[in-house]
Amino acid sequence: MAERQLAEEKLARLRELILNARAMPMSASCVINRGDVLAAIDDVIDNMPDEIADAQQVIDRSQSKIAEGEAEAGRILNEAREHAATLAQHTEVLRVAEEQANKLRTDAEAEAEALRRETDEFIDSRMASFESVLHKTASQVHTARSRLAERSGLVGIDRARVDGRVIDRAPSDA
Repeated sequence: MAERQLAEEKLARLRELILNARAMPMSASCVINRGDVLAAIDDVIDNMPDEIADAQQVIDRSQSKIAEGEAEAGRILNEAREHAATLAQHTEVLRVAEEQANKLRTDAEAEAEALRRETDEFIDSRMASFESVLHKTASQVHTARSRLAERSGLVGIDRARVDGRVIDRAPSDA
């Protein structure tokens, strides 16, 4: 494909394959091309690392921005300290400079924390959305396979482990 699809688009394609499958007469079941569905699932699985890498790039950019903000805050604090030292002869001027430095530090820390929190919320929302789509798709595939097994009387369904969970896997045609 000329343009890389997002996992959501690939899962939507998988859903379309199931929705557009040929209906069985007088039944809620349908006939789907196993190869097409498995290829669509494999396509989603193969591209998950890309989307996770994209999310990691967002994290890295955010951490870079936070580091820049912290560096800028450090620079500002150092400038404030140097300025305060030159004005140390006047107590009032020194007190004002220390207050400004503390305010700058507090503001910079608050901004850095806000950026961290915003980044974490963004990544969490993207991952939650991705998890929800995967869960829905897995549920739909499981339901379709169960219906297929019931309708066709398939008995040799293997069990496979994925992320520590046991899932049904149809026997290979080999």
